[in-house]
Amino acid sequence: MTPNQLSPKQFRGATLAIAAALLASASCTNAQAGTIPFTFDVTYDVFLGDVPSPTTLTVPASNSGSGFYTPFGNAIYSETGTATFAILPSGDLTLSTVSLNFTASFNGGADTFTGTDFHVAGVSETMTILGGTGVFSGATGFASPTTIAIASSGNPAPNFAGTLETFGSGQITALGLTAAPEPATLAYLSVGLAGVAAFRRRRQQSRLG
Repeated sequence: MTPNQLSPKQFRGATLAIAAALLASASCTNAQAGTIPFTFDVTYDVFLGDVPSPTTLTVPASNSGSGFYTPFGNAIYSETGTATFAILPSGDLTLSTVSLNFTASFNGGADTFTGTDFHVAGVSETMTILGGTGVFSGATGFASPTTIAIASSGNPAPNFAGTLETFGSGQITALGLTAAPEPATLAYLSVGLAGVAAFRRRRQQSRLG
């Protein structure tokens, strides 16, 4: 039996089968991890767990604050790790490197992503996303931050060391994120739908003939 010899019932069945195949293909595409670019700006207080000295150059460090990630929204931001100092020829201490683990928390802690933040003072800073929860479960990615000192928040904690602002951009990939459809996917769906329309036109022309 040729396509033009299909009964109306068979034609509807064939059309539904093609539509189902297209939807299945789209579902497979949507199941893939989405990659989302983002920008961020966070402000936080810095705390040192000990006083650095020539005999204690590496001390515990932590940061606590908040900010905004576009397009994800408001976030609570925290970091824990260490700060390492170097001894200058003068005998003074200067910050050398900071190695931290960070958490950006959204929606009351339901969605978080975590990773590492490594500073080489005055040289570079690199953030790597290594995991997450909620929509960010299994997340990977990176960010390119810039950190500057800003006016002190006036935190009265005895180990308060100052207030910083970090801003920049990055990208994150996770199964819970939905990326915009790729052009190739849209083209595939368009071709499929065009095929259904052409099949229907041939059917109608056959009736007229």
